[in-house]
Amino acid sequence: MRIQCIKMGINGEGIGYDVNRKPIFCTGVLPNETAEVTIIEDHDTYAKAECNRIVTPSPDRVEPEGETECECGFPLMAMSYPKQLSCKQQLLEQSLWKYAHLKRSLIRDIKASPDTLAYRSECKLPFGEARRHLAVGLYRPGTNHFAPVSHFATHTEELETVREQVMQILERRHFSSYDPKTRHGLRTLVLRVIDHQAQCTLVTGKDTIRPDTLDELMTIEGMKTVAQSINTEKKNPRLFGSTKVLAGDETIEINLSGLKLSLSVESFFQLNVPQAAALYQMAVDKIDPCDTLVEAYCGIGTMSLLASKKAKQIIGMESVKDAVKNAKLNAENNGITNVRFIAEDAGQGLKKILAEQNVDTLLVDPPRSGMDDAMINAILDSKIKKIVYVSCDPATLGKNINLLKKHYDVRTVIPFDMFPDTPHVESLTVLERRGGE
Repeated sequence: MRIQCIKMGINGEGIGYDVNRKPIFCTGVLPNETAEVTIIEDHDTYAKAECNRIVTPSPDRVEPEGETECECGFPLMAMSYPKQLSCKQQLLEQSLWKYAHLKRSLIRDIKASPDTLAYRSECKLPFGEARRHLAVGLYRPGTNHFAPVSHFATHTEELETVREQVMQILERRHFSSYDPKTRHGLRTLVLRVIDHQAQCTLVTGKDTIRPDTLDELMTIEGMKTVAQSINTEKKNPRLFGSTKVLAGDETIEINLSGLKLSLSVESFFQLNVPQAAALYQMAVDKIDPCDTLVEAYCGIGTMSLLASKKAKQIIGMESVKDAVKNAKLNAENNGITNVRFIAEDAGQGLKKILAEQNVDTLLVDPPRSGMDDAMINAILDSKIKKIVYVSCDPATLGKNINLLKKHYDVRTVIPFDMFPDTPHVESLTVLERRGGE
């Protein structure tokens, strides 16, 4: 059948309609394109289709830099960058209206990324086989089908250079991809390269990595850490298992906006570093001078430390103990004494803090699932004046705002394009408590 794509869905797929106005979702079709498609799933309220050919291409269609990347996780690589920004803006506006009835006038124009390709400083890639050789790649959407990738256009030049050298060493030393039956082999390559420093973690089965292999990996220019994480769980949602640094340093030290930050191999850090610096600075700029600032989901403490001059005291909360350890070290290394970090669940931790003292401002950067009910209830029961909310998911942001509207008004929403060529939208929302509530 033939459909005309009207708009883009949250996963970057095109959305058209059949004669009965049922929405049809089809990956690989852009807005304003007509395509011949085959229905592969037909449900009562929607259908999924496979694109056979583009009949009328969009004027915004471009040749993707990486065909396999485009098909397996970077669907907007086939779209001009201005159109990408426009579609992401619309996704955010639609989600915030759908879940929170938030007016579009409160949402500012999206902040473009300085780089649209070669922006990712970190990768987490599954191992597989390609023509009987070890390879890394991506999984095709919605499947377990491994697609090998020889070159990643989204990686920084340094990351891609180190990745290629790591793969050459592993291939030369006859490593194989993971076999769930024997529980041996390589599962995932986790690689980070920032400020000319590389951390490499091999997620493996029950394997021993020989010292001579470690020595050779450490000869790669810029390599500071080689770690192994043993994970043999079949359905474990966590990437890492039991992790140990086998060679080099436990952490690397990077610079961000004048801060010296220590990162362990499992520490989360934004992979688009220049855009992350811009987002964090904007968040800090939205904080008014106050007595007590709490940051929930603080990770390694970056925003708390950047905001150290905005409050008399700052308390950072994070449930991942290794990240808290990094955060405390970062405060010490930067000579910042008015910031402390605790290992605590966000909702429970905030409730404990509020039982002991007033909190003026709350800074939050939750995971994609957003803030849970315990956290929302703790906020609503508080007298916190301002919330600065960094979000990586428009839908959960909208749902959280809808609950917070009971006592808070949204002052502004500022979108950032942290992940070009993907449909993901990062945003910064400022909420203020209504007087007397």
